[in-house]
Amino acid sequence: MKLLTRTTRYYLLYSLVVLVTGGLLFYPALRNIIYNQLDENLTDEKLIIMETIDHADSVPDFRQVFGHEIEVTIFNTPLKKKESFRDTNIYVREQGEFIKYRHLWVENTSVRNKGYIINIYKPLRESEALILEIYLAITILFASLLLLLVVVNYFVARRAWIPFYKTLGILRGYNINEEAPLSLIDSNIHEFVNLNQALEKMSRKIRKDFINLKEFNENAAHELQTPLAVIKSKIDLLVQDESLTVDQLKLIAAVSDATSRMSKLNQGLLLISKIDNNQFSLSEEIEMETVIDHTTEHFSEIMSLRGISVTKNYSGPLIINMSRALAEILVNNLISNAIKHNIKGGTIDIRVESEGFSISNTGHELNLEPHVLFERFRKSDYHTESVGLGLSIVRKITDLFRLQITYEYTDGMHILKIVK
Repeated sequence: MKLLTRTTRYYLLYSLVVLVTGGLLFYPALRNIIYNQLDENLTDEKLIIMETIDHADSVPDFRQVFGHEIEVTIFNTPLKKKESFRDTNIYVREQGEFIKYRHLWVENTSVRNKGYIINIYKPLRESEALILEIYLAITILFASLLLLLVVVNYFVARRAWIPFYKTLGILRGYNINEEAPLSLIDSNIHEFVNLNQALEKMSRKIRKDFINLKEFNENAAHELQTPLAVIKSKIDLLVQDESLTVDQLKLIAAVSDATSRMSKLNQGLLLISKIDNNQFSLSEEIEMETVIDHTTEHFSEIMSLRGISVTKNYSGPLIINMSRALAEILVNNLISNAIKHNIKGGTIDIRVESEGFSISNTGHELNLEPHVLFERFRKSDYHTESVGLGLSIVRKITDLFRLQITYEYTDGMHILKIVK
């Protein structure tokens, strides 16, 4: 979820909470205001009625005067002064239902020392309808303002975040292998200016460290290859010496094997470093059947010596967009692995489909977990002479070109499958 969307959601959520809370508080406040006004009107009517009782010999029909129910009862004896407001429901026969009224009850004594009771009933239907209309109008107004504020806030924030998204787009397209420095778009927002400055400084440092590491790896690999080649050549000369004993020849053979393994290890680690540094960025459409045929032909003599037979099943053309050099290394490592971990007189089965290919070989079941098979220097106890980098390089290549690789052991067959 985008940050802008999340902040807008939070803003809308909190605003709704405020709106609902305000609405719950506003309704009773509005009702109280209307009722106070209604009570003031009833009090004014009461005062008029009381003044009339004090100065008139008879009581007129106040219902006709004020337009609602008013009852006045006069007594010959004085009464205590009392007064109260309340809501009451009265059944109206003409309408066939209960009607809610605001009731003012007054008990008092006139100047002529006669007691009287006044009951004023004013219907609340119009007042409650007015309260509801005002409440709905205010609620709609505030909801509209809230929605308008959310929309305005969204577009204002979206515009303010434009420099960030431009910076993000430039970072996505930045290639550390290119010599061009990271150049970000200027902004008048202080936070984005600081961010761009930090990113440009960091990119320069990363670029410098990358170049130093790249040069170190290349120089180290190159410098190691030279003494290894010298050692190998000296060993070959020693082997030709007829005065050497059998024990000495065994020692020289062990040194020769260790030198070969060191050379392979050096080349493998250098290759992994180049893949990690994305030095094989050039891609093209590779026909994998051609690469597989060429590689199997290259290993044909070794497979013949070990009595390993190869079967191929091509059910569709497989085209993968990747580096040709890495495609050849990928297939080479897989077939080499299938030969190395095979049994004498075993088989290798190669299947190619339009979505991927698999290379299967007979062999002993692994004595390690399949999920660690692609880690560096992981190797079976059956083949301790391996440097343990072959499948690690395969995983690096598949990850680089977004290919999926899986392993399973079924019916005595190791199956490595690669799918686009």
